[in-house]
Amino acid sequence: MNGDSKLKAMIKDADLNKNIGNFSYWLHRVTGIGLSIYLIIHIYVLSSAISGPESFNERMGSVQNPFFAVLEVLLIAGVFAHMLNGLRITITDFFSWSRGHKVLFWILAVIFVILMIVAIKLQWPKFFIDNYAMGGH
Repeated sequence: MNGDSKLKAMIKDADLNKNIGNFSYWLHRVTGIGLSIYLIIHIYVLSSAISGPESFNERMGSVQNPFFAVLEVLLIAGVFAHMLNGLRITITDFFSWSRGHKVLFWILAVIFVILMIVAIKLQWPKFFIDNYAMGGH
């Protein structure tokens, strides 16, 4: 089976099995890939410190604007979703609670919403260009 047909089979399986377990499976994979991509970009931005403070300040200045504030909220959502789903998987596996995984999913979904409300409230000032010292780039 080649890669293209494997991908088609995975998509067909996801379409046929619309349930919490399958949703959380895909959510965990997608957030994990997203966090890995973020880590690479993060290392790239921070690596500018090797070139000196001017280079670092210039690169950091390019990510200090409302667009990146929205991306930070998406990053926070990805971290929380991945973390809470990983916690759900751990509890389910270590405590043999597979029958209660749906209840646990919804409990953690409520915790996710609460955490995101707090995160958005804390990030809110960053959504406005006037709140940046240099006006953003």
